Amino acid sequence: MIKSMTGYASESFVINTRKFLVEIKSVNSKNIDLSIRVPQVLKLYENDLRKKLTNKLHRGKIEINVITEGKLSKEDVSINKEIIKKYIKELKRIDSSGAANYLKIAMSLPNSYESKSIELNNKQSKSLLNKIYSLISKVDTFRKKEGLETEKDIKDKIYKIKNSLNQIKKIEKERISKKRKKLIAELEKIKLEIDNNRFEQEMIYYMEKFDINEEIIRLKSHLILFYESIKSKDPIGKKLGFICQEIGREINTLGSKANDAVLQKHVIEMKENLEKIKENILNIL
Repeated sequence: MIKSMTGYASESFVINTRKFLVEIKSVNSKNIDLSIRVPQVLKLYENDLRKKLTNKLHRGKIEINVITEGKLSKEDVSINKEIIKKYIKELKRIDSSGAANYLKIAMSLPNSYESKSIELNNKQSKSLLNKIYSLISKVDTFRKKEGLETEKDIKDKIYKIKNSLNQIKKIEKERISKKRKKLIAELEKIKLEIDNNRFEQEMIYYMEKFDINEEIIRLKSHLILFYESIKSKDPIGKKLGFICQEIGREINTLGSKANDAVLQKHVIEMKENLEKIKENILNIL
């Protein structure tokens, strides 16, 4: 099963009269890259959140933001007047023009004010954490749905590559024979005396350079492996990337040995479809 690395989910909860808004975003990345922003009341559980995100989502650049909403009374906020005065004094020393709003700048600097911390008991904290875990599962479901669409597109491209390969196999049956006949006809035109035994040896050596039977067999094998790997329940993005590299090598070798306009056309079509598959794989878990 293919999963996308792109995912999103958001939800709000009310616990102990305080509203919490949770938002989780996920995009593609080579490894897991976590950015966790939570209020102080959840700092104790940040490591648990990291483990849950890693175990459930495996890979991607993942952002989780937990913010609180609600009006604060004047008792909930205390302004550090002395610190703000020092900030304004230093700002005026840097810029004495008076054009800047020193108070506004000072209020945005660290420790300018303190807000009353949110208090949750252990049961309430666990409840909030479980709700966040539930949202992580929703992100995973989002990834599965998007992965199904990606899987359809990839299978379509693999089918097209396989179809092009079948066309090449039909061409290959007569291609070597035609080249042999053409070469003999050219030699007969110049009426050159040749040693037949030596000629046959050279002909075999020459035709081997154009033989693509091994490449066809290997490419067919890689396509089968690719299709079987898609069915895996484990993360397969990196594995599919490696298989694509091998598919690309065989297609390139077919192109270099082609020496045939029709065959070359099928090679180009295979390359185009493979590039589209590679683009999809960049966003596969």
